[in-house]
Amino acid sequence: MIALYPGAYKPPHKGHFTVVKRLLDGNHNGVVYDIDNYLQAGEKALKGDKVKSQKVDKVVVFIGGNTRNGITPEHAETIWNIYKKYLGNLEIVKGEKNPMYASSKYAKANPNEKFYAIAGIRDEDDLVDLKRVTTFKNRENVDGLVVSGDGVDQRASIIRGLTLAGNTRLRNYFPDEISDEEFEEILNIMKSSTIDENISNAIESTFSDFFTEEVENVKEETKGKLELKDYIASVVEYMLDEGMNITPLPEIKTIRDEANAANFFGRTAHYSPTEKEVVLYIEGRHQKDIVRSFVHEMIHHMQNLEGRLNHIDTTNTNEDDNLLEIEKEAYTLGNITFRNWEDKIKNKGYEK
Repeated sequence: MIALYPGAYKPPHKGHFTVVKRLLDGNHNGVVYDIDNYLQAGEKALKGDKVKSQKVDKVVVFIGGNTRNGITPEHAETIWNIYKKYLGNLEIVKGEKNPMYASSKYAKANPNEKFYAIAGIRDEDDLVDLKRVTTFKNRENVDGLVVSGDGVDQRASIIRGLTLAGNTRLRNYFPDEISDEEFEEILNIMKSSTIDENISNAIESTFSDFFTEEVENVKEETKGKLELKDYIASVVEYMLDEGMNITPLPEIKTIRDEANAANFFGRTAHYSPTEKEVVLYIEGRHQKDIVRSFVHEMIHHMQNLEGRLNHIDTTNTNEDDNLLEIEKEAYTLGNITFRNWEDKIKNKGYEK
């Protein structure tokens, strides 16, 4: 029995890998179905009911021909080829715009073979996807097989957002079996592709997840988040367009602290090289000034990614000439970058 596993695969992730591995290992607990009983079969699969099915000897993945967020079919093929070393009898087919139709054509071209058309589901929201089995309605040699379980609950859109953020959770979305070097190869594909296309949408999604606020020493009636995310997302997009080395992006935290705001020498912002985190103190400050501080700290983030913040043991610029040069760069490049971004936004006629 051959399993046909069509999908977009932008990118192929741990969930996809797990489905193929279970199919070839014979422990997939898949439920055979057709259009008449797809709901019942899907519910059985989600419950983990064991239903007898034939052994799968080979899996053929069909990669969708479209590009999503810069991730191409060629990128997906490269990642599947990395996985193939750990999976066994896997064939990779790419290029068809609609991978469902490509898999149906494959079955038609091999009338003497028996096939399962695989559908991996994560929850009840995915049950409607099982209707796609109608693509094989004229293929008597094809039955639907729905597979669910641990490791399948992955979403490519989340992975693309986490990639742009450089979040440490990203490793959990790819197979445990692959080496660190192979993960780095995949990560480099993801970084370049996610940044290259639809950057605004990716940044917006990322900042919704990784932009947090803490409140300290603030009266209850004055609490409320400033609308900073749009501005910060815009300036980050500008820095990326200018080719500045700021990815993976840091996490961003805002803090409202009246005591700090009342102190002339209180903090305005700081960057943590170990945590890769920008912290912004926002109480009593103009949003423009806050974003200017953000760009300054992003220069420090860039310096950190380039390995230039090592061996600095003081925050006093009078004690360390290297720190002084680091700060000069952050002030000079940070301020001119902010000004250039501001002028670009103004010339577009955008005012919030």
